[in-house]
Amino acid sequence: MAHDARRPDGPLAKSPLLSEASYEQLAQMVSVRLSQDCKHAEQRLREIEVEEKVLDGKRAVLEDMEKKIVEMTGQFDDIVELNVGGQPMSTTRSVLCLAEGSLLAGMFSGNFDSGHKRDKEGRVFLDVDPPVFARVLSHLRLSRIATPECPAPLPHVPEDLKPEYDMLIKYLGLESFMYPVIANSGNIFQSIAELAGVCQGKLQTCDLVKITLSTTGGVPATNHEEVLGPTGFHERSMENSYGALPGVVTIRFLKHRVKVEAMELRAKLADIPAHMSNHWDFIHGTDYIGMNFAFSRQAVSTGRLPVPNFGRQYVDEVQWSFPRDFCLEHIVLHGRVISKTP
Repeated sequence: MAHDARRPDGPLAKSPLLSEASYEQLAQMVSVRLSQDCKHAEQRLREIEVEEKVLDGKRAVLEDMEKKIVEMTGQFDDIVELNVGGQPMSTTRSVLCLAEGSLLAGMFSGNFDSGHKRDKEGRVFLDVDPPVFARVLSHLRLSRIATPECPAPLPHVPEDLKPEYDMLIKYLGLESFMYPVIANSGNIFQSIAELAGVCQGKLQTCDLVKITLSTTGGVPATNHEEVLGPTGFHERSMENSYGALPGVVTIRFLKHRVKVEAMELRAKLADIPAHMSNHWDFIHGTDYIGMNFAFSRQAVSTGRLPVPNFGRQYVDEVQWSFPRDFCLEHIVLHGRVISKTP
């Protein structure tokens, strides 16, 4: 019997569909099968890529664990003996140098060991209060083993120790390390409101700021916080008792510290000619700067007015001192925000 070349041999011939298929149909079926195989291969490649990423993650965890074990065992670290205000303390150099760029890290970098004051036992002498430094040291130790998922807790500082603690943190250059910026540069009052989940015009009601005037006229004191809101007042103003000079505005931040980079002041149009000073002193912590703007009926707002750089200092109080009257509809401060000591 003659062999029909159109009929496939082998397993394919067992299928009645294949036995009756034309070459065109067979080609189409092979094409479909190849397409399915390609999709399957692509899916498998994606699965392999995911598995490789998982393995890379596990490898990174193991490497990080190995690094921490080495750090904890001090294989490449030396012990530093301290005499803190008469109390012996011991730690490692890596802990003291953890906050890169800080004064503390510089002191124990190894470059200034010969210049340290030492007691008769050879311990480095630090003339600071032991309970205060102990809290700083504890935080540094925990920070070394902290992770993004489990950050080092901030020290709990009793009220009577907070002034000394804050001074030491600033002196050692640890403020930005221990209390990192929690809001990028922007409207300070808006940032605080968003962080606290409150209305921007109710920051004083929510115990986040306290506004104090040397004398007050215009809107009642209970409404002064509206001057910090998104739009401020309209045809009303926060003002001094006209004629009682100088006019001073103080804003104290109760749960945050701020670093001011710029400000915007808007005056009440109707009162500008007689009651809006064109000069004022801005007090940022312990820094003073004279500022000015020519307010007029055509220029009721300063716009964004840059404030000279106050360095790394974060403060919990700012102040304006006007030699003449003031009538402010809106105050905006631009800058950065960090949390206060708990």
